[in-house]
Amino acid sequence: MTQKEAIEYTIKLAKKATDKEIRPNPFVGAVVLDQDGKLLGEGYHQKIGGPHAEVNAIEDALKKIKDLRETTLFVSLEPCSHFGKTPPCCDLIIQHGIKKVVIASLDPNPKVNSVEKLKQNGIEVEVMNDPEAILLNRRFFTQHLQKRPYFILKTASTIDGKIADRSNESKWISNEKSRRFVHVQLRTNADAILTSYKTIIQDKASLTIRIDKNPIIETNVIIIDKELSLLKEEYASLPIFYKRTNTKIYFISNKNRTSSQSSGIEFIKGSFNEDGLIFSSIAASLLEKGIFSILTEGGNKINTSLIEQKFADELYWFIAPKILNDQFGVSMLGIDKSRDIQDTFHFDLINVNKIDDDVLLHYHFKSKHSL
Repeated sequence: MTQKEAIEYTIKLAKKATDKEIRPNPFVGAVVLDQDGKLLGEGYHQKIGGPHAEVNAIEDALKKIKDLRETTLFVSLEPCSHFGKTPPCCDLIIQHGIKKVVIASLDPNPKVNSVEKLKQNGIEVEVMNDPEAILLNRRFFTQHLQKRPYFILKTASTIDGKIADRSNESKWISNEKSRRFVHVQLRTNADAILTSYKTIIQDKASLTIRIDKNPIIETNVIIIDKELSLLKEEYASLPIFYKRTNTKIYFISNKNRTSSQSSGIEFIKGSFNEDGLIFSSIAASLLEKGIFSILTEGGNKINTSLIEQKFADELYWFIAPKILNDQFGVSMLGIDKSRDIQDTFHFDLINVNKIDDDVLLHYHFKSKHSL
């Protein structure tokens, strides 16, 4: 196995993890090779609180040989050097006297300083800054480098970019299989769903996870509601207010309210301007509550604001084979602001899927991460 092949294999191993099982930890894979490039051990981080990739790879290698002093460890992300839920992987590497460590990408967590520690203990270290390894952990990097959650925009529109007719009717634009994808892939792998109180009222949304005949799964919901209008008595019977057992509704408003009669409701004070919520004002509070990855399911105002404030990280755009052909239909995006064509926002197209007659375009906003 060449060095390039080893790095590619660590990334492949890392992807075997399930996002919801490891979040907020990163995806990490590791392999141990002998001096001839033969694979001795492999592993990946499988569950938060469980062994890290390096531990699994080293333990796997020890089943074949007892002396690792002539081996090389390849890892997709810099090994941890601090005590968290598990001991430092760096110490285990030093303990076994591994000759060389090849790191595909550095860890943005300031607590991690493995490169220097390994070198001080006589271990050769090579850092690759591999683009695919960095891309794999965009969510983790956003959390540590930008001190905010990772935002995933989801929208479904007609071919002419309409998400609703002029009466705000939108059910259903995308097909059943596309909606299933949203539940299985997007809602399941988010810490919370972000929307507005208007969307909750218009759609009578519960924002739960519903997959075929499986039991309904709760989700955390973040509702932008500056005046806390949704808490009026007339809306008390809306589906969003089902009895929660392990999730919360987080209301974002400009009020100083701190308590609720319901244990399933909490309040976060945000700052607003004429364009709506300033997302930087709530970033720290969301992280403190363990919300690291957010799926947006609101109207064009939320999506537009996130893009304008450079808080949008991914976009899943479902395009149905329909044309509304009404200039007063609701557009998927839009802001009343003059902008030159040179000032457009840029995307990287990651994937194109055909879901029956719908087309799903998956984009990343141009990467801000370079380690």
